[in-house]
Amino acid sequence: MLELILASALSVYAFYKIVKFAFADADSNLLSKGDHKSNAFQGKVVWCTGASQGLGLTLVKHFAEHGARIILSSRSAGRLEEVKASLPTHRNNVIVLPFDLCGSPDQLQKAAAAADASFDDAGVDYLIQNAGASQHAMAEDVSFSITDQMFDLNTLGPIKLTRAALPHMLKRKKGRIVVIASMAAIVPTPGQAIYSGCKMALYGYFASLATEVCDRGVGVTICCPGPVGSGSDEVVERKVFGPVGWICRTEEPNAKGKVHPKRYAQLVANAAAHGVDECWIAKHPVLLVGHITQFAPRLGWYLLKKIGPKRARAVKEGRSGYDVKLGLAK
Repeated sequence: MLELILASALSVYAFYKIVKFAFADADSNLLSKGDHKSNAFQGKVVWCTGASQGLGLTLVKHFAEHGARIILSSRSAGRLEEVKASLPTHRNNVIVLPFDLCGSPDQLQKAAAAADASFDDAGVDYLIQNAGASQHAMAEDVSFSITDQMFDLNTLGPIKLTRAALPHMLKRKKGRIVVIASMAAIVPTPGQAIYSGCKMALYGYFASLATEVCDRGVGVTICCPGPVGSGSDEVVERKVFGPVGWICRTEEPNAKGKVHPKRYAQLVANAAAHGVDECWIAKHPVLLVGHITQFAPRLGWYLLKKIGPKRARAVKEGRSGYDVKLGLAK
């Protein structure tokens, strides 16, 4: 009788875990932490790059709503001033710090020093490395110039800014670097080979950095998001890298299979507040494929090679690369 009860309990638990995974929008470790406390960022200094638009704007609004003091950075001072005016916090709690992430080492060091000295020399508690851009293009079509530009923006820029900011954090023995990588750093991404290469390199650097500074008061969180929606009720256009320059891609409202921006911001903030080393933020099938490639790599390669050519062509033609039907199409 006891064995039957135990078997039934295990079956119920297994069913519960399967259902929970089926509706997950992040990895189980992050979801198990729950939402951060309402005062987790009260008075904390949060410096966010790429803060003038898109998901960067969504992130800073979340931190501002929870009492953080915000440093806004991107290239456009005008846009940053507009963001500052829109934030739900006192204007004295927001500083505009424009600079070019792909600029000279001197520019980056000056920006890092200014951020560290902000708010009466408070130091930076969270550096959100959000700046970057995606790409839709076949590897064979991408120009040398675009390859250089993408690595400068998505990989070398965040690495160099971290190098500029790190001495200040180590001196204060505090601070967490939250780098926005991508599920493309976990799963090879057909139709986005250069982008995937950028994010894999970013992952490698920050994962190694985390193991170097973990006993010196500085933490690193690597966030790997999959597709995130626009949150708009209307069709929107997003600028991404194409094979030889910038292109605009349209996105349908409430795109199926994509995490809502506000939910994305909540999950990134959860990861930062809980000091998570690495997190995945995505719905299925991207989340499922991530688990397969990690825990069953041979099966992962089989699936990627089966789906890859079709996905790459779909992305090139401007169609979604996340349709599960791609795996069934001939």
